[in-house]
Amino acid sequence: MPQDLELISSPVKRDTNPFAGSQSMGQGAIDGMPLGRSVPAAPLDRTSAGDVFPSNNGAEQSWRPGTPRGRTPEEDLTPVRMVHRANPYADIPSLYDMYMQASAHQRPNERFGLEVFRNSVNDPKAIPMDLPVGPDYVIGPGDGLEINLWGGVSQRMFRLVDREGRVTLPEAGPLLVSGRNLGDVQQAVQQLLRTQYRDVSADVSLSRLRTVRVYVVGDVAEPGAYDISSLSTPLNALFAAGGITQRGSLRALKHYRGKQLVEEVDAYDLLLHGVRGDLHRLENGDTLLVPSIGPQVTVDGMVRRPAVYELHGESSLADVLELAGGILPTATLRHVEVQRVEAHEKRTMLTLYLSPTGEVDLLKTQLDSFKIKDGDEIHIFPIAPYNEDAIYVQGHVLRPGRYSYKEGMKISDLIGSYKDLLPEPAPHYAEIVRLNAPDFHPSVESF
Repeated sequence: MPQDLELISSPVKRDTNPFAGSQSMGQGAIDGMPLGRSVPAAPLDRTSAGDVFPSNNGAEQSWRPGTPRGRTPEEDLTPVRMVHRANPYADIPSLYDMYMQASAHQRPNERFGLEVFRNSVNDPKAIPMDLPVGPDYVIGPGDGLEINLWGGVSQRMFRLVDREGRVTLPEAGPLLVSGRNLGDVQQAVQQLLRTQYRDVSADVSLSRLRTVRVYVVGDVAEPGAYDISSLSTPLNALFAAGGITQRGSLRALKHYRGKQLVEEVDAYDLLLHGVRGDLHRLENGDTLLVPSIGPQVTVDGMVRRPAVYELHGESSLADVLELAGGILPTATLRHVEVQRVEAHEKRTMLTLYLSPTGEVDLLKTQLDSFKIKDGDEIHIFPIAPYNEDAIYVQGHVLRPGRYSYKEGMKISDLIGSYKDLLPEPAPHYAEIVRLNAPDFHPSVESF
């Protein structure tokens, strides 16, 4: 890596070199805190009440009446004072950047998908489901039908499907409509009325939605029986019940009708892709079971969506990273750590070295070949946080900051004339703080 340079121009001439006598460079350059050593306090010769005298180790001790001189209770001891020598490199931006570390303290990873239930309205009466229905909507007891007639007779009527699933038509009698979809009901109504009226046409629409009682059980926040709209799907019932608990599964919701399993719902389709799929509507007496959580993995570090993910058919590292939104450009592919739990035995660490060449096919093959297990914790490390091939300019200049470095670069490429300096610069003194490879120790050259 090319050497990082630091150009410092001063408005005043310095009499002495502030960098002379510096002992070492350490972590103090990170925090901007000076480095130094412990220096004991100077001896004091005061013996009156409340005075202070030195102990054997140099720490100051207070003397009080009734306490023998030189013997002080433990609670009266004051800690040794630390006197720090100023670090001459504490304000060098290039060193500050090199000592910067990627934060190891991130927010605790939460289960993916739980926040969608915290941000939802659980009261089904707050937002009524006045949604349009299609011709495939199945009519049931409690639905309200609006029937419009034209042709041989012009009439508009409202009918409520009774408990036996029938509606009564004028001059034609009752018609069984329960269990039929809306399109079939319209054809049946028109055919029946044409036996009584000549050239009559009918249009049937839904004027009122019935409510159905379903049972949401398992690992949900508020299990119980819920009266919801007949247009509701298992996901609507899950939201009405307040969502799942920390122990509940989002990948295998089971929709039962009696003893028959109607479908198994994966809520990740909605959470990740916004697609509900062809979910069946709930009917009266249906049950939604939320089973216990299945296998899960933790993904953190340089990914777009760090969280704890539940597995449902995903078996490779590529599948898990797809759940996490992919790898960020700031991630290093040479250092991927996986902490694995060997069931009932031990914890172990696995290291995956991915190809740094950038070949997409080779990278995908490596990710597909690495198999994951339940309980894995995957950490993607970041690249180095400091800039390579950079020069930092500061001091009595017009435009301080970071500049790109190129081979054979001269000072005149950065400061070409007095126009690049502030008024009245020091004409005879400037400094280059150079970081020397391989350990990047600083040295000062004046010019």
